[in-house]
Amino acid sequence: MVDNTDWATTVQQDLCRDLRQFTPLPVYVGYSGGVDSSLLLRLACDALGADRVTAIHINHGLSPQAAQWQDFCQRQADDLGCQFRSYVGTVTATGSGIEAAARDLRYQQFGRLVADGGLLLLGHHLDDQIETFFLRLMRGTGLHGLKAMARLSRRETYQLYRPLLDLSREQIESLAAQLQLQWIEDDSNDQTLFDRNYLRHTVLPLLEARWPTYRHRVHHLIGLIEPPQSAVAFDLDRELQHRLSHDNGLKLVQLDALAPAQLLSLLHAWLLAIGQQVPSTTRLQEIVAAVIGAQADAMPEVRLGQGTVRRHGLALYWVADRAEPGAPPALAVDVSSDWPGVGRVRLDRVAADGDRLRLDLPDLHWRIRAGGEELRPVGRGKRRDLKRLLQEYRVKPWERARLPLLFSANELVAVADLLLSADHLASGDEPGWQVIWQNSENAD
Repeated sequence: MVDNTDWATTVQQDLCRDLRQFTPLPVYVGYSGGVDSSLLLRLACDALGADRVTAIHINHGLSPQAAQWQDFCQRQADDLGCQFRSYVGTVTATGSGIEAAARDLRYQQFGRLVADGGLLLLGHHLDDQIETFFLRLMRGTGLHGLKAMARLSRRETYQLYRPLLDLSREQIESLAAQLQLQWIEDDSNDQTLFDRNYLRHTVLPLLEARWPTYRHRVHHLIGLIEPPQSAVAFDLDRELQHRLSHDNGLKLVQLDALAPAQLLSLLHAWLLAIGQQVPSTTRLQEIVAAVIGAQADAMPEVRLGQGTVRRHGLALYWVADRAEPGAPPALAVDVSSDWPGVGRVRLDRVAADGDRLRLDLPDLHWRIRAGGEELRPVGRGKRRDLKRLLQEYRVKPWERARLPLLFSANELVAVADLLLSADHLASGDEPGWQVIWQNSENAD
């Protein structure tokens, strides 16, 4: 019989060898402080060197102990010698529940904190995989969803890897104990109000009592699942890359060439690629019918996570929920100003290079759209109302009410950094004003 210490040593060596295949990449570990992520952080530091590893801790603020857990994670990272980055956020429950909202927050911040081309390691294990399988089954997913969590997948700007998927929670705890690790026990994991915890503590123990090897049977089944032939008769990755726009939209041209199952698989792959939760087949079909199938002049939307799926022109977008625009900030020169719901704005004095506004314009101030604004853009001979100009310049409908407008007295002179008034430009070698805007989606 194999000694437990020998088993732990063998598993540790195998996992470290597995992680070394990513040696050239910057490596990040999603680190909650729980046993699975604590083990993964230790293994990553052992395999790759602590100086090449960054622990990322997302503080959801859901527990009274959240600040203490963050401090604990900081100390553990310091002891290991790896870098530590954290984000403190607030989770707002949506129609999908608090669990989904917390997950959305995590992946949103992972996308912000992981460097382009980097590798994010997550500590999901065999029990997580089995729970995900049953959750998706109960929520009505198709075969694409029953594949559950992929070991290696690509996000918009980084790769995501789950090296612990073959290990059970019990095995992970055993290995962590062998390594004398410390970790956090989150008491919210015992609250069966949450679907995943209900499965974990109520449903799956009954299965294990009757069929002790059920985990490995389900795990084997997940590996065998393939979508229907109609859904794999085309190269899904290639189709997605061909249709993915620079601003994460999904181009909807020539959809007639796709079978219904192929379209659902494409939507599923697109939502995963932009970091959104895995939707049920019913929700995907709702997107097809209500958004893709709507009339050209309609503005349909379907809620998904902390945002909505919408259409603009011939593309589909996921639009995050944002606060309504607040009061405009006071005008400041060469200094960025925060504008809630709009982003960051600044007015810079620039040399005589390119189009710029005159320095002598009186009473410059920011406003938000109220309707009826007009402007003669640079290069145009006539004034046009702003509504039509924004349509011409293909500004998305949900962005139009969030554009910062610069006025001189009651004259509109600039629309964000998109349009300048041809009637208010500096001439010759005169310096002038330049508007700089970072919208609220990218201002964090």
